[in-house]
Amino acid sequence: MSNVSRRVKRLTSGAPIGNLTRIGNGYVRDEVGRPFRLIDAEQDAANQKRRARFRDKRGFAFGHMRNMTDITDNLSNKYCGYILLLQPHIAFQTNVLVTEGRESTPLNLADLARIWAVSIRTARVVVSELEARSILFETAGTFTLNERYHFRKKATEDVDALIKTYFTALKSFDMKAADLGFVYKLLPYIHYDTNLVCADPFAAAEDIRFLTDGEMGEIVGLDERQVKAVLTRLRKSRILDEWINAGDKREKFTVINPYVFSRKRGEPDGAIAALFAKWKQN
Repeated sequence: MSNVSRRVKRLTSGAPIGNLTRIGNGYVRDEVGRPFRLIDAEQDAANQKRRARFRDKRGFAFGHMRNMTDITDNLSNKYCGYILLLQPHIAFQTNVLVTEGRESTPLNLADLARIWAVSIRTARVVVSELEARSILFETAGTFTLNERYHFRKKATEDVDALIKTYFTALKSFDMKAADLGFVYKLLPYIHYDTNLVCADPFAAAEDIRFLTDGEMGEIVGLDERQVKAVLTRLRKSRILDEWINAGDKREKFTVINPYVFSRKRGEPDGAIAALFAKWKQN
């Protein structure tokens, strides 16, 4: 290999060339002027180990927030709850609904009835409705969820519009499908940094406008009295909680449990983590 070829290979490899010069704030520059960040090898290894451990314990499926409104705008709370209950059964890459565990097999209609806690006859009605809306597909007795709404594979597009549902956490709740569907209908309104339910989930933190009980009622199709009753049950279960403005107790902010649903990578931050810390320990 000629000297020119070797130099081109080194330049395109991405590795630093020659001696490194410190330029401040943990950065250095190599001999051809490219900046690099210095990382402590021991700390980096510890961080990678912690991240791997964190990922291993939290199997999840993605939901596409913008597309999910096709579902939430047109289905009852109960049916939305049924869709949420399917999340832990989405197979990686294929989106086929399967039993959980190492020896996973495709779910049949009886399995769906068991997951939804309904009769096989009712399960068939639910499947027919979901098929009619292209949310679920049935082929030779095998069921596949439309990846337009939920999927399990590496996210490559619209990453900022994806929300994760963590399987183990979701399964820890013993709730009626309609109450789960209430939560499901709020997922397209979760703010990235705070997990708070707001009018525009893509707004900057300083521009957040929180949804009132009445506005949430419009989203989920319930009146304000019904919303208050459901929110009381959901707070008791700890799938969500609320902050109340001490200066004006009429003003409250609803926050979804980030250990169950989250848009961010890794652990939740600050006050949000503290709010659900007791739940996490249980």
